[in-house]
Parts: sequence; C-alpha cells; structure tokens
Amino acid sequence: MKLDERLKELNKIPENERLKQTILNKIKDQPVKKSSTLKPLRELGVITAICFIALFLFYTSNNQINQAASGEIAKITSYDNFGETGFRGKVSTNYMGVENIKTPSIVTLFENLSDLPTISAPEKLAQFHYDIVVLYKNGEQHQYELAANYLYDIQQELYYPGYVDYTSAVYSDLFDAHYKIQLSVIWIAVAVLLMHGFTAMYYNRRKLYKPTKIRGLGVSLTISLIILSLLFWYHDAVGPLYKPFLILLTVGYGFSVWLPMKRHITNLNILKVEKYKILLIVLLFISWIVTY
Repeated sequence: MKLDERLKELNKIPENERLKQTILNKIKDQPVKKSSTLKPLRELGVITAICFIALFLFYTSNNQINQAASGEIAKITSYDNFGETGFRGKVSTNYMGVENIKTPSIVTLFENLSDLPTISAPEKLAQFHYDIVVLYKNGEQHQYELAANYLYDIQQELYYPGYVDYTSAVYSDLFDAHYKIQLSVIWIAVAVLLMHGFTAMYYNRRKLYKPTKIRGLGVSLTISLIILSLLFWYHDAVGPLYKPFLILLTVGYGFSVWLPMKRHITNLNILKVEKYKILLIVLLFISWIVTY
C-alpha cells in the first residue's frame, strides 16, 4: 500500500482519548529541561579559537628580520602605499595588496642600485609611493620606498632618483602588478543581494515561512560587524591584512550564522536553501580574498 493511502486510512481511525490522556500525564510528570546557557559561549569559543589560530599563523608567517642586503636577489614584493604613515610592505604575498614583482626591469634596478647617484631628501615626500621589500637568497631583507621623484633606502637612509628617471618598464611592471583584473567586492554585494532575492521568491512560491526571530543569530551578526569594523581600522591604521587570517574569519562567520539556523529552523527545505546560500557567500568572500 502506498504511503499516501496508508495515511488516509490512519486518519479514519477514531482518536483514543484514554491514550491521549496517558501521554499528556507522562509529559507533565517529566521534569522540564532547562535550556543550556552554554550555547552562546560555545559559539564565542569557536570564534575565539579561530582568532588564536589566525594569530599563530600571523606570527609564524615568513617575515624576516630586516638586515643589510647583500647577495643574489630571491624575491621582490611591492605594496601600494597611498601616503599613510609607516612602512607597510611585506615579504610575503599572503598579505592583501602585496604583489610579487620579480621582473627583469625591477631586478636590474636593485642589483645595480650602488651605481645610481644619490640625491638630497625631497622637501615634500610623495603622497603615493610603493613600499618595496627585496629578499635575498641568504635570508636578508632591504626595504625601500619608491615614488616618482625619489627612491628611499630605509636602512641606509639614502635617497636615489625616482622612477620617472628610469626606463618606462620599471613603472609599467609596478603598475601592472597592482592593477591586474580581480574580483571586485561590489560584485560580491550584488551577488548576495540577488541570492536573498531569489530565496525570498522561492519561499513565497513554495509557501515556506522562515522564523522571523532566530535566537543567537543577532549576536553572531553583531560580532561579525564588530570584527569587520576592526579589520577596516587595522587596514587603515596599521597595514595590509593577512589572507589566511581573513579566510579563517570568513569560515567562522559561516558557522556562526549556520548554527543558530540549524537549531531553530525545522523545515528541511529552508535549511537546505540557507545552507547553500551561506556556503556560496563564504566561497565568494574567500575567492575575493585569494585574488586581491
């Protein structure tokens, strides 16, 4: 017998009032299970663990101690610095905005730097310059600021002519490294809005109703906004962000949004849609972080 026909037959069976009363009495006699107050702490613990892992990755990244440079060049990295205070270049391309520029023109420039004439310090430093880190095969580093009118050796405190006095390939290589085609965060915002719109249409068509209030979701979103604000402040005040750290935070965001929904939404169709939506949002942000 098919399931639908079996259910129809069961619906015709008269209700057993005695059995119903017995079940109700047993339910009333059972002690009320208090809701656990540790669930929000568990979510906070997951986010804290992610932050500690990220800090571990940050302090074990391949940053070297700055020393006097000598020997053969192994790697050259560049960071677009728009007039902020302090040197922000990193030797690792695991930082957002840091690009590898070991091209023939750049390598030739720094291999023959001692042949360039020195100049006096400009009266006004450029608002736009590149922070460049030259890594040598013996593990040593040298830091430079390269602008249109000067090249500043930070360790030696010497000024050389800027890139307007070099061959056009030097500036071209720097420009091409930083202005490559990459996924824009604006398209991520558009994609998220479209996903919300399509899911709302799907729910209306299927007459599915998602709970208006999901306990714990507001706390998770608030924590995520606070972390996002801190990241913007760090990028503006300190320097480029570490990509593995951002990926961990993005995955943590996905879990912190998914877990409250999983506890409070009982409809399997809604759960499935929300799971795929969160997964797509997380993957979009990870792809933006990786390609930036």
